Amino acid sequence: MTAITAAELAPRIDLAVTAVEGVRETYSARPVVARAIEHVAEVEGSLASVEEAAGVRAITVCIGVSQTDDAASVATAVAAAARGAGADDVPSRVRVRVARLVVPAS
Repeated sequence: MTAITAAELAPRIDLAVTAVEGVRETYSARPVVARAIEHVAEVEGSLASVEEAAGVRAITVCIGVSQTDDAASVATAVAAAARGAGADDVPSRVRVRVARLVVPAS
């Protein structure tokens, strides 16, 4: 089986994360410099950060959850979804940042 590249995996992770129940918003988890370069070049990048080093992937995603949801449960489900987005055998370390509690519209 051919390993999925980081560039191919990041959009898959974005889709998997947005499909998790309880995720209200997603934010870029990539470094500010990378986002700035894409902004200047007018290129759309993925929100997930996927880095590879020494045969291990480091995946970071950043989400917003509702005040009424259990943030820890949502983050656990997001980590599982991000880990499952790649269909290869590359070990992954997943970090989920809950960046914001979103107040439901009244």
